[in-house]
Amino acid sequence: MKKVLLLMIGFLTLSSCKTKHVDPEKLPKDIALKPERENGNLEQELALEAERLRSLRTTIDSLANSRNCTDAEEWRISPLGSKPCGGPASYIAYHKENEEEIIPKIQEFTKRQADYNRKRNLFSDCAIEPQPSGLRCESGKAVLIKDGSSLQID
Repeated sequence: MKKVLLLMIGFLTLSSCKTKHVDPEKLPKDIALKPERENGNLEQELALEAERLRSLRTTIDSLANSRNCTDAEEWRISPLGSKPCGGPASYIAYHKENEEEIIPKIQEFTKRQADYNRKRNLFSDCAIEPQPSGLRCESGKAVLIKDGSSLQID
């Protein structure tokens, strides 16, 4: 009786190990292989937004550098961009006569960069970008002072 019972257990064990054919189309798909995300092609949208940011930054830099710096009193400093943890990514100097044109572009760039950072789930060192204490003119260029010099710009 023991032999029959052992033979039956052995037969059932071996027969249950038989490989079953599974249709690969019915297996779960790796999400990384999906060509599109739920809200359209997120990667393409983010690449396009990155290009817009580069273009807008080029425009801002062009406006900021469109005049020679001869008198630091005629220049202003503005925060520019957004770090993933918050706060400005950098600062930029611009001539006060360009203010009406450049400030809306700086604000747009900062907002777009903050949105881009959020959508990309970016992170940074969260270090605070030190605000320049002023600026000076060197060889026709506005140079930001970050060492605590006495030159102050309103």
